[in-house]
Amino acid sequence: MSQTLSADFWTRLTAHPYEHDLFQVLRLIDAQGGFEWPLGRAPHPHQEPIRLGQQPSLSFAPSTLASAGPIEDSPLHQLLIYSFGLFGPNGPLPLHFTEYVRERYLHNQDSTLLDFINLFHHRLILLFYRAWANSQPTVSLDRHDDRAFTHYFSSLVGMGATSLAPRDSLPTHAKYFMAGHLVRQRRSAEGLEKILHHYFEIPVRVRENVPVWIAVAPEQQTRLDAGLAQRLGTDAFLGRMVRDVQCKFRIELGPMSLHHYQRFLPGGELAIALRDWVHHYVGIEYLWDVRLILRKEEVSRAAAGGSQRLGLSSWLRDANHRNHADELVYSPQGIAH
Repeated sequence: MSQTLSADFWTRLTAHPYEHDLFQVLRLIDAQGGFEWPLGRAPHPHQEPIRLGQQPSLSFAPSTLASAGPIEDSPLHQLLIYSFGLFGPNGPLPLHFTEYVRERYLHNQDSTLLDFINLFHHRLILLFYRAWANSQPTVSLDRHDDRAFTHYFSSLVGMGATSLAPRDSLPTHAKYFMAGHLVRQRRSAEGLEKILHHYFEIPVRVRENVPVWIAVAPEQQTRLDAGLAQRLGTDAFLGRMVRDVQCKFRIELGPMSLHHYQRFLPGGELAIALRDWVHHYVGIEYLWDVRLILRKEEVSRAAAGGSQRLGLSSWLRDANHRNHADELVYSPQGIAH
């Protein structure tokens, strides 16, 4: 986070501590306080930005925070809590000990014993908060120097090492969100459909086994005078190309709005993102292309002086055509950044 604590943060917290949750306050201080060390990780107590302790009370906790305010003759603030510690009806110490500490503190203005025990409370509460914060994926995004879950997810999807840092146009956290699909060793058309549908938020369909003609190298072509014993129907081919249905698939996107359609055209930002998603999920060993489907309500006819792109976003047909425009098929694999 780049924000800092508001000027009236401590004023509001001191006036109404019961309106705040302990973890909420500590997380806000940790994220926006601008301190060097995350709460609970400073190597020495004097490097902690706040002081924590427990308010000795015999009542059941009405809220997590008891009080908040500045420490006398110190630039630090102190938070006293009800919900966690050695005192009170939920604490491990006998109740008469809580009563004794409370009496010394309130009636004799002697906080010596309370301050001593709060030395341990300070550390216990910070470790309790740190244990909670370490288990929350969103909390690890609050500080740039605390990205534990980022490392976990990047390692899970094969991007944990620095040398494997993303080099495409896709947002890093979008890949982390798709970790459930990316960790699978067997990549499927269904998985690709779900990834693209969730990322682009448009209908997606993957058609498998799309026929393609593959050129046969001259040295592999069947020749009657080559002295080779090719067998008909097995390894003999007529012509310079062979039909194959195992190495190509087609992605159909839409129906979509004209705004989305234009961004998927060759060179568009979504076309580049589509290429990168397919390369990241499928790899580069398959041929593939994409069919763009524009909603029939947004199909416009070509007009002189218009801004339509010939062969991409203009049609020589009635604008009131009953079907969606699905004529455009192209391969985004060769698109440059």
